[in-house]
Amino acid sequence: MAPFQGRICCLLLALLPCLAQAQEAPVDIVIANVPPYIQVDQNGLPTGPVVDLVARLFADLQQPYRIRDMPPNRIGLRLSRGQAALTIASGGNPGLSRLARQGNEALVSMDLNVYRKPGTPAINSVEDFAGKRVIVITAYSYGNVDAKLAQNQPPTLKIYANSHEAALQMLLHGRAEYLLDYAEPLLGHLKTLPSGSVAADSIRSIPMYWYLSRQYPHPELLDQLDQAVRTQRATGELQRLMALPTD
Repeated sequence: MAPFQGRICCLLLALLPCLAQAQEAPVDIVIANVPPYIQVDQNGLPTGPVVDLVARLFADLQQPYRIRDMPPNRIGLRLSRGQAALTIASGGNPGLSRLARQGNEALVSMDLNVYRKPGTPAINSVEDFAGKRVIVITAYSYGNVDAKLAQNQPPTLKIYANSHEAALQMLLHGRAEYLLDYAEPLLGHLKTLPSGSVAADSIRSIPMYWYLSRQYPHPELLDQLDQAVRTQRATGELQRLMALPTD
């Protein structure tokens, strides 16, 4: 072998471990705490059905990953800087769509409800919020409901809460007539209240999707995850994992 060719071969052999390491670098996933689907355990680690589903999907892809709980207002910043690759959020999120590409396969759907004290008129559509005060969770997205709220006339006054529990307490103390929130995170808090303390009106079901950062260098990962979701749905495993206890 010529000396020059030998040097090239040695260089390529030296690079192989680095290339393999780069391919196996874990995918960084940041998700918000949305009990009971996603919650933080006593060790500060994300747990719950969605976390279990993520493990199944990445096992299918044979791809290592790292998953972290993070406040919603920091997730967009991490995606925009390329410091995280993926998150899970409501479909049709305009703010997030500027930073990340949305997948096509829903992982789970969550019920969006309006909560009110008994005696307060029911809400049948987003337009009914016109001229009303409504509590929402800071940095949360409710799909295309956000855009419709912004179009209401007279305007809807949003009052922000930092957590689901705080939002419920604000409603009970009369800070606003209504609370707009996902049903699942409020279930545990509502069970602690006397029966009949709060009434709920269903608005719609909001599907949740993968969002892949536009800064991530391997955009094909989103299609691969969609295919993995389809596979898990076809086997019934996705439905099994996402089924919540009925009691």
